Amino acid sequence: MEEEILEKYKKAGKIASEVREASRKLLNVGVPLLDIAEKIEAMIREKGGEPAFPANLSLNDIAAHYTPVKKDETRIPEGAILKVDLGVHMDGYVADTAYTVSFSDDYAGLVDASKSALENILELCTPGRKLADISAKIQETIEGAGYKPVSNLTGHGLQQYFLHADPHVPNVRFSSDYTLSEGQAIAIEPFATEGEGRIKETEPALIYMMLAGKPVRNPDARLIMQFASRFNGLPFAERWIPIESTFKIRMAVRELKEKGVLYGYPPLKEVSKGMVSQAEHTVIVADEPIVTTK
Repeated sequence: MEEEILEKYKKAGKIASEVREASRKLLNVGVPLLDIAEKIEAMIREKGGEPAFPANLSLNDIAAHYTPVKKDETRIPEGAILKVDLGVHMDGYVADTAYTVSFSDDYAGLVDASKSALENILELCTPGRKLADISAKIQETIEGAGYKPVSNLTGHGLQQYFLHADPHVPNVRFSSDYTLSEGQAIAIEPFATEGEGRIKETEPALIYMMLAGKPVRNPDARLIMQFASRFNGLPFAERWIPIESTFKIRMAVRELKEKGVLYGYPPLKEVSKGMVSQAEHTVIVADEPIVTTK
């Protein structure tokens, strides 16, 4: 990896880690998720970065991909478990990090399970390491704590303006001879649950990514397509779209999805409504792995 690119990954990681730690002070029972998301995204910009994706604030059995909507009144409820997933980019080079907070002692072990799984595999991100070894260690750690890894969620590679690149990093054992290479950027994100260990997509999607520009008739759809193009393929939130009416946004988005202009990221829920925890760091593969978001 070129030194200039590595420095951009490191700078994005430094901002992400600072914002992650500062965001902890925002989290209290009764606080609106919308306030938290907007403050996280504002902090990223104030520090000189740009959000690599909307702040994800996923409660309880929602594992990922929930971000507040316009005028969202959802608040952190008593006894909840909240995943905070945030990303920063510098010229498209991304730092992706996440943590989980429990507002009940009942889920302290679940929070620790995903956190321990992450800590146990960071030092394994070295050139020549089999990806299957990392996945096996994640599963071993989570199951050893008495929980299940989420089998159909994975970590992922990172490339410039490409958030979910190869390789994908399963949270369960799998058979593969794929090995890590020097300089790869990877987001490792173990998910643990007290449920069955699988997630399903739910509606509506609140986060989108632009795939390609195409001719559209609806003026709102044209406006959204023009707006989406500024993100160079990185995800954006429905609430960021500069149209006041949610109804108009969703009508236009439906056309854009049908035409293959936009891809939606629906909220992901555990199939048996089991509580879910998440922990995540971004790592550059090296003999001494570089954890940019530490």
